[in-house]
Amino acid sequence: MRSWMIGLATWMVVAGGVHAETVRERILATYDAVQTLSCDIRRDMPLPDGKVLRMLSRVHYQRPDKLHVENFSPIKRRTVSDGTVFRQYAEGAPKGFSRPVAELNDEMRRNLRMVPGSAANMLEVLEGVAEVPLDPTEEFPVRVGYDNGKSFAVLSLDGEGRLARFEIFSSPALTDLHTRTDFSAFQEVVPGTWIAGLQQSRVTLQGIERTETTRVDNLQANGDIPVALFDGAAFFAGVEFVDAFEKIGNLNQSN
Repeated sequence: MRSWMIGLATWMVVAGGVHAETVRERILATYDAVQTLSCDIRRDMPLPDGKVLRMLSRVHYQRPDKLHVENFSPIKRRTVSDGTVFRQYAEGAPKGFSRPVAELNDEMRRNLRMVPGSAANMLEVLEGVAEVPLDPTEEFPVRVGYDNGKSFAVLSLDGEGRLARFEIFSSPALTDLHTRTDFSAFQEVVPGTWIAGLQQSRVTLQGIERTETTRVDNLQANGDIPVALFDGAAFFAGVEFVDAFEKIGNLNQSN
C-alpha cells in the first residue's frame, strides 16, 4: 500500500504548470490495456411488488467500436456494432435502429466504447471537473472528490488502488447521499486492470431507495473474438432499420 500512496502523492502534485494525473484518470487509463473482452452480465433490481427485475446479457467487446450484446431478459434484444455501423433490434419489434457510429450522440458513443463491466461510464462523466483530496478512512486509504456545482462525487479506493466505492452527494458537505455503488469480488483481467465481479448500487430519490446488484462473470480479456460476431447483416436478416433511436431503445439498457 505504501507504493500506492507514494504514487498518489505524485499524481496530486502540479509543478511548473505540468498537469498532474488525477485518480480518475489513473483508473480510466488502466482500462486502455483491454483490447477485447467477453463476459456475462446479470443485473437484479427488486421491484415494489416484491418481484425482481432481472437483466441478463452476453457481451463481446473489441476496440475500436466493435460490440455484440445479446440480451436474454427482460426482453430479447441484440446489439451489433461492426466498428462503422451500430444496429439494435428487439425481438418482435416492427423495426430496428441503425446509425453510423460516427453520428452517435456522446452518451451512446461513450457506452459503446467503455469496457464492459468497468466503472468507466461513471468516471468519464466527471471529465473536466477539478479533483480535491479528501480525508482517508481505515477502509479507504485514498478518497477524492469532484464538485461540478450541482453534485459532489466521491471516489474511494481500497489498499490495492482499486475503485471500491463511488458516491454522489448533493454537496461537498457529504450529508445528503444520492447514490452509492460498492465494488468487490475483483478480477484482474490483465495485469493492473481490475473489474469488479460484484457491484451493488443504492439510489435514493425523494426519499425512496432503489437497489441494484450487478454480477459480471466469465470474463475473458484480450482473447480472439470471432469476426462473425460483429457482422450485423448475419444476425438481422429481414429486419428493416430506421434512424429513430428515441422510439426504439437505449444503448444504456443494452450492456
